[in-house]
Amino acid sequence: MENVWVFFYGTFMSAKILREYGINCEATIPAKLNGYELSIRPRVNLKKNDSCVSYGGLAHISHQDISRLYSDLNDKFGITYYPYPVIAELADGGLKPALCYISFDIQDSLAAPDYVNELARCATELEAPEAYIGHITSFMQPDLEVAQELAPGTQGRKERIESDVEEEIREEE
Repeated sequence: MENVWVFFYGTFMSAKILREYGINCEATIPAKLNGYELSIRPRVNLKKNDSCVSYGGLAHISHQDISRLYSDLNDKFGITYYPYPVIAELADGGLKPALCYISFDIQDSLAAPDYVNELARCATELEAPEAYIGHITSFMQPDLEVAQELAPGTQGRKERIESDVEEEIREEE
């Protein structure tokens, strides 16, 4: 079966993770998607947003491998991801057409800290910018101190959240 290029923005951006799923992938190529915003609620997803950039990895794998990955996500989490054609930008400025999988049925909830940490490690492995790592760790609401240690760019977020919570409490009283 013929291989296709896929832009992964979740933990599948790591060739190591793909190999753990039994996929023959020696390496993924660092890339980014302009016009998409990363969200983790509770699993990773992209939303169209012209002012944002999302980082990830390109993998050249079979349709069978892709099907197995996303079937597993559907079985474990009840989330269906749909393929969309995108143009990924490589580090050298080159462009690569690829498939990217996006969901429209993720129920909004907090992300598990372990998952967020794993995603941050994968993005770091592909040398995503520090600010992007900070964006990833900002979804780790239950343990903000750890998130701030992982991504110095998130300092002050805890104070903003605490202030917002205090304001909500005052409004309820």
